[in-house]
Amino acid sequence: MLRHRLHLTLLGASVLMVSPHTVYALRIDYILDVTAEHSDNLLLTPDDPVSLTVLRPGASVDLTHESSTLQTHISGRAEYRYYGDRRFDDTVDGALTARVNWVAIPERLGFSLVDSLALQPVDTLAPDTPGNRQQVNVLSAGPTLNFDWGGGWRGATELRYVRSEAEITDEFNSNRIDLALRAIKPISATSRFGFNAQTQRVDFEDDATARDYTRSSLFARYTRTLSRFDLAVDLGYSRLDYRRDLPGSAGARSDPLLRTELGWRPNASHRLGIRFNSEFSDAAADTLADLGEGPELPTELVTGEAIVNASPYLQRQLEADYGFTATRWTFGITPYVGRRRYEDIGTFDQNDYGTSIEAGWRARQDLRLGVNASLVHIDYLNLDREDETRRYGGHIRYDWAKRWSGTFSFARYERHSTTPGQNADQNVFGLTVSYRNR
Repeated sequence: MLRHRLHLTLLGASVLMVSPHTVYALRIDYILDVTAEHSDNLLLTPDDPVSLTVLRPGASVDLTHESSTLQTHISGRAEYRYYGDRRFDDTVDGALTARVNWVAIPERLGFSLVDSLALQPVDTLAPDTPGNRQQVNVLSAGPTLNFDWGGGWRGATELRYVRSEAEITDEFNSNRIDLALRAIKPISATSRFGFNAQTQRVDFEDDATARDYTRSSLFARYTRTLSRFDLAVDLGYSRLDYRRDLPGSAGARSDPLLRTELGWRPNASHRLGIRFNSEFSDAAADTLADLGEGPELPTELVTGEAIVNASPYLQRQLEADYGFTATRWTFGITPYVGRRRYEDIGTFDQNDYGTSIEAGWRARQDLRLGVNASLVHIDYLNLDREDETRRYGGHIRYDWAKRWSGTFSFARYERHSTTPGQNADQNVFGLTVSYRNR
């Protein structure tokens, strides 16, 4: 079902883009590659490790179309994992992000489609192994009506149908209706002020394990954009209303809503960002909120760390990121600290912190080196359990022809847990040969 929906998304976007009026605005970039990857502990067990070499042929695509009436960006990757061992089933995994915007009436009526297909764990408390992965899809589609309110105010009404679906975790499957009313007014050449009222009705397919609810929020938004400084602040209130009582649980919950984001660019080489949020959310809403539009083709398929369930949660998180870009050097670091409190399932209530670091060096026109490291520490309050995951990696890429390249990579995974039998470590060596069309 998930793959069927993915095929419909790609087919619908492709039909729109190949019409006689839009075909010349289409750009397609792709990568074809094959990777031989050796792991010394495929199942991440503390004892009796399974050492195995996996063959992973894959393909990545980035499709972009821009015109006055249609804007499309589809980026994705698919991989076939061949284990060559009867103990493991070969799999085909994929990830995709798609955005399609159609302007039906200029400055008045438009339609949008957003789709996210990702690889997520079945059990977040277990390590990332072949049997602990599932495809998770979230699709949002609907119209936006723009209008003038007078006095310099510009209004918009958005209606969205949202479908969330998991390959294995059925309690995640839901249908949602989102309705939003927005009003925005410029107060200077560099700043704007607005009001937003939003409501979302969530209906889960499995009523035995999930409670349907309505999430509403009302907040004001202020933004300021300068040449080297950006500021955005959302301040208001949000509320959860359940449509079925659960013994021992509240039928409604309210909390202040606060989102802030600051960006500073002192010069062309440095950038600094700070973000803080305190709001109700859930796994499906986070998937769409985190949907990026990066210009780079995805070169690997990574299993996420989302807790795929039906419970909304109150999240508070502070995150910073610093980036440096020079002619040959790049560097980035992103530390964060946060907490999450689930409304229905307190099992996963957690406090967490971590950081990720990446650095790259272009030694020559045809030779690139990169290193990365990350740390994630999670304290599960109701499980009396703490997990800490560390990852280290590096790669060397050599472009021996205009479109052909070879990459040697190394990655180390370390997992430390206060729960007995959950510690593990893994070393992975990979060799990739790839072809790019540009």
